[in-house]
Amino acid sequence: MGNGPAPFSDIGKRAKDLLTKDYNFDHKFSLSVPSSNGMGLTATGVTRGNIFIGDISTQHKCGSTTVDVKVDTYSTVFTKVTVSDVLPCTKAAFSFSIPDHKSGKLDVQYLHHHAAINSSIGLNPTPLLEFAAAVGNRDLALGGEIGFDTASSSFKKCNAGISFNRPDFCAAFILYVSPNLAIFAVRMCVFMYVSH
Repeated sequence: MGNGPAPFSDIGKRAKDLLTKDYNFDHKFSLSVPSSNGMGLTATGVTRGNIFIGDISTQHKCGSTTVDVKVDTYSTVFTKVTVSDVLPCTKAAFSFSIPDHKSGKLDVQYLHHHAAINSSIGLNPTPLLEFAAAVGNRDLALGGEIGFDTASSSFKKCNAGISFNRPDFCAAFILYVSPNLAIFAVRMCVFMYVSH
């Protein structure tokens, strides 16, 4: 999949991350302990004003299965089980949090040389259905996403985007459309790398 397009959620991510990723004005602490047997442990804490927010997460890998568990300050347990290569080029993930009994979600991702397809469904009586696809290659990708809420029988998102990536340049144009087609928003990210 190395030459295939990135998933739709990653369109424009490279330019956006340059401006926003790892810029933190709060006090942050992170400690990671990797292990050679497939188990890893990470503790993270952030102080925002007078409030300390922290979590402890662990990851266990066994064959094509990865289990991630994270416990936060509010005693919420987030769990995600990912199985790679369920079918060729396909990955499936099941996630949930405790005590929220309506948080269950099933994600399926298909990555091909010229396409990236993601779908998810909430595991509750009135699930949110989401579908995203991107076609192209590593340099040029065109994609879209749609979300449908079965509880209200309405579309929650309908977006489209295009990205152009080179080693020294990246650009993305994303169109966000409100569900009732009344509001349009456009985000354009352009970044050029300067080499010495």
